Amino acid sequence: HLTDERIGQTQSHSLYQHIKRLNQIRHAVPALQKGAMSHIHEWGSGMSFVRDHNNGESYAVVGLAIGGDQGISVGDIRNGVYRDVVTGNEINVGNGSISFHVRGNSAGIYVLNGPGKVGADGAYLR
Repeated sequence: HLTDERIGQTQSHSLYQHIKRLNQIRHAVPALQKGAMSHIHEWGSGMSFVRDHNNGESYAVVGLAIGGDQGISVGDIRNGVYRDVVTGNEINVGNGSISFHVRGNSAGIYVLNGPGKVGADGAYLR
């Protein structure tokens, strides 16, 4: 569907929009591009991890939910103001621990001193 006649249809598809937003988020957060991964925790319907680029220059706490909604908690992280690039929600961390909610089949990507919401909600990231 990459012909001139069908490109509009392709670009309006929910999967295309999802990949477009993932690329926007990745571009806005260097830790997601090249940060070391730590604090990895997996369970049957989700996972969480931290990505740290250049010793805190870009720092993100990520929670993924498969199927149903998930409560995510990650400890031993840097203190400061975290903003979710998916929802725009903001959390102040002062005790080295963050907890947040992720809707089913979506993600929470809380970035230390981050930009806030990146891109538009879609079928998957909302």
